[in-house]
Amino acid sequence: MITNDSEYIQLDDTNNYFYSHDIGLIAYLLCKNFEVFSLDKTVKNKVLFIMKRKKNKSIDKAVKQYWDCKTCVDAQNFFNQLKRLKNQIFSA
Repeated sequence: MITNDSEYIQLDDTNNYFYSHDIGLIAYLLCKNFEVFSLDKTVKNKVLFIMKRKKNKSIDKAVKQYWDCKTCVDAQNFFNQLKRLKNQIFSA
């Protein structure tokens, strides 16, 4: 996978990157101030979202909270993040 900045990303580097196909999870993580690093659209009808892990933020803890239904984010912010992700998917 090559990003817009021509940086090669291994799609199995879970130490440095977080990967998910779940748009709801990614929208939630964006609400929690994590950033999408890249999108992989090589598989037809499927998008892999790639987020860079940061040393000072625990993305795994946020993901666990999401799957345990122990989250709280602003509904309007979540909706806006979903729209933003869909725009990224369908543009270009």
